Amino acid sequence: MVERSVHIGKVGGPIPPTPTMFCVYILRSLKNGRNYTGSTNNIERRLKEHNFGESKYTRLTRPFVLIYKEEYQTRKEAVQRELFFKSGKGREWIKNSLG
Repeated sequence: MVERSVHIGKVGGPIPPTPTMFCVYILRSLKNGRNYTGSTNNIERRLKEHNFGESKYTRLTRPFVLIYKEEYQTRKEAVQRELFFKSGKGREWIKNSLG
């Protein structure tokens, strides 16, 4: 037997399960002002990992603040956008749009 939890909304009907969203994010180091770009399916968890030193690449430049994020339906879309932000044109967009 499979159990499912059903949440009841204000109008009395079930709320469909929320699909997993993937996001691309840009963090700014408060230590050196540099940006870090990544993608994840859980932005809150990932930001905590960066700030607690659990990410090898960002361990020495913490703490971080989230300065930008975009959400996507699929991991593929989020990774494609992440790769754009890591390109020359993407870095230029970040500089012009986010400072």
